Amino acid sequence: MAEKNAKRNKISPSPTMLLIRVALALFVIFAVVSTVRLQNNIVEKRRELAEIEANIEIMKARNGELEDIIKSDDISRYMEKLAVEQNGYAYPDEKRYYDTSRD
Repeated sequence: MAEKNAKRNKISPSPTMLLIRVALALFVIFAVVSTVRLQNNIVEKRRELAEIEANIEIMKARNGELEDIIKSDDISRYMEKLAVEQNGYAYPDEKRYYDTSRD
């Protein structure tokens, strides 16, 4: 008889308690997934920051060159440099040879 009373006195989980446990488990899973995603975003943003800082250094070096040219009032030298390096122009008496054997 004592065994029957012990079984009856045992409290079965109510549906509300079960719902609370499921909600808590889902919240914990959501929190873990959110934390992992945030960490991945932080790593990605740090990489982007490093790239931007490298670009800043390159631009500072370019600006330094341009400042030197402006201070020297030798704009023709700068224009000549741009024409030769970026646009492929050459001097009238200059000969250029190109390797076409790789084509």
